[in-house]
Amino acid sequence: MTKTHEIQLKGALVQSLFWGSYCAYSSFIVTMLTDYGYASATATAMMTATSVLSFIAQPVSGYICDNYISHKKVYIALTICALPTMVLLPHVLFSPALTMALMLLFTIFMVQMPGLLDAWVIGLTNRYPQVNYGLCRGSSSLLFAFTAQLMGTLTTALGHGARMWVGAVIGFASIVVACLLEEIPPHKKQITSQVRVKQVSTRETLHLMAANKTYILLLVMSFLLFLGSSCCGSFLPVLTKQLGGDSGDVGTVFALIAISEVPAMFLMQAILRHIPARKVIVFAALFYLMRLFLTVLSPNYTMMLLVQMFQGLSFAVIWPAAMSYLNKIVEEEIRSTAIMTFSSVTLGISSIFGNAIGTLILSATGNVRLVFVFASVSAAVGLTLGLFGLARKIWK
Repeated sequence: MTKTHEIQLKGALVQSLFWGSYCAYSSFIVTMLTDYGYASATATAMMTATSVLSFIAQPVSGYICDNYISHKKVYIALTICALPTMVLLPHVLFSPALTMALMLLFTIFMVQMPGLLDAWVIGLTNRYPQVNYGLCRGSSSLLFAFTAQLMGTLTTALGHGARMWVGAVIGFASIVVACLLEEIPPHKKQITSQVRVKQVSTRETLHLMAANKTYILLLVMSFLLFLGSSCCGSFLPVLTKQLGGDSGDVGTVFALIAISEVPAMFLMQAILRHIPARKVIVFAALFYLMRLFLTVLSPNYTMMLLVQMFQGLSFAVIWPAAMSYLNKIVEEEIRSTAIMTFSSVTLGISSIFGNAIGTLILSATGNVRLVFVFASVSAAVGLTLGLFGLARKIWK
């Protein structure tokens, strides 16, 4: 096995096992809370609180990885801390305060990991250009799909506690593989015989990101798209239950969403050789809008389920394209910070506002479909901004 193949295999395994473990928590947290007597609006409000912490944690971790401690060490340490919170959470649901405390701890330890893993793998692709990031990320979607279906069935048969134990075991497996994957030293430790790589201050890091108009355009556009799609993770379980589904059906929804991501993820490296990333990103924005708008119109569970397959032309397209694009448009010395800030804004701050606004709409109207109306409007504005960037040649 060549070094490239070794990195490809281990990178895919670390990401896949992480997402399999994370699935045990993320895909079922709202269902678990409502099954234990929490109102839907309360459950989504608790998710909003954790999103605030995730938004803060990710750029901080990115800056640490750029300058002080490697991605590998941060990932292993935080994931080890996360696993006990998974196992304990079902046992404290009688107490909203304890439940919120463990959810916040889990957020610090594990919810920020997607961006860190992306930055780690993207860094390895710069050392080993034949490593395919999309293949790593697509493998994660494949295992996530299998795990979501398994976790839904497991929850229906044995309860939420059994699911969390299985998720913790998968998370431990990801730690084992992470120990074997090559690390990328922080920039201040990357020394050649003549040159020490530049370490930038916090102010310089912020200035470099803020001065990059293309980065800001991608960041704002993606925020608007993910502001809408963040509603899916929290409110699709609510819609599924309103349409007559149970935990098994919630698992099926998230399994189909994940499996639909696989083809685009696997093919994205080849696609980007022939089509500029900016056009691929705007193309994905159109399908964000279509997915969310058709969710509003879905008359039953089956149609709602099928509509979610547009995930394969929206998130599955924009995420690997954006990672590749970020790798080209930001400076090497701030790459991890830029990638994790992007992840923080799209997966963190967008969730804060998306869940908060969605919770207000659901609390005021009791109609979860209106949440997806808001999500569609947000995606439409994001698409418009992307088209504006093409017209004004802001995209590089």
